[in-house]
Amino acid sequence: MSIRRLVLMSFCLLLTACGTTGHRVSVEPGSPGQRPWQRPYTVDGERYVPLATAEGYREEGFASWYGAEEHGGPTSNGETFDMYKPTAAHKTLPLGCYLRVTNKLNGMQTIVRVNDRGPFVADRIVDLSYRSARDLEIVESGVAPVIIEVISSGSGTSRPDSAPSAVGAYTLQVASFTDPATAQQLSARLKRDFSFSTVQEADTGKGRFYRVHAGRFLSRAAAEKARVSLAENGYPDAFIVSP
Repeated sequence: MSIRRLVLMSFCLLLTACGTTGHRVSVEPGSPGQRPWQRPYTVDGERYVPLATAEGYREEGFASWYGAEEHGGPTSNGETFDMYKPTAAHKTLPLGCYLRVTNKLNGMQTIVRVNDRGPFVADRIVDLSYRSARDLEIVESGVAPVIIEVISSGSGTSRPDSAPSAVGAYTLQVASFTDPATAQQLSARLKRDFSFSTVQEADTGKGRFYRVHAGRFLSRAAAEKARVSLAENGYPDAFIVSP
């Protein structure tokens, strides 16, 4: 039994549990009206106190990821873990909040919803679903240095399917080139201003093109503001892209 499921069992049963991996988990009674996952808990003698608010939270450290082993099992707030959805585990952030996660090695970013507790491993601050790790290109390495920033407090009881469709949904296509080196040079410059930029290959009836994308935006309005700024600074053909 994994430590994550042990934590869920403790949250649900309010008992001290001991699993086959030797981890010991207990959840404190808490105050009236508190959900089990909002209460202080202890894992292997280490006490964790969930935050009441996530406003302005920012943290740097290492991210890991989890997938097939936990797929279909319960998360700490009783949802079903889906390794193909953009979710994450954190030890103390309110379940239901949204994070922007930035891979410090390549500048790539993704938006995730916290619905689980963990990772209970030294020096790791967040455990990403397989989907989220893939978005950041850390599946092969397993662990990567990241920055996490809370962008929405969300709700600890809302379901992932009820998340705003605009969260992290927008980016900008700034330009398109037939020369990959030129595209990569522009992408490198854009990373300084937008933190995130990537080049995507596209085979069309007119040949192969290298499309430069920049920025990850929470709303179309924010993407439009960035598009106007790019147009005023030499990139009039930039346009908004959404899934």
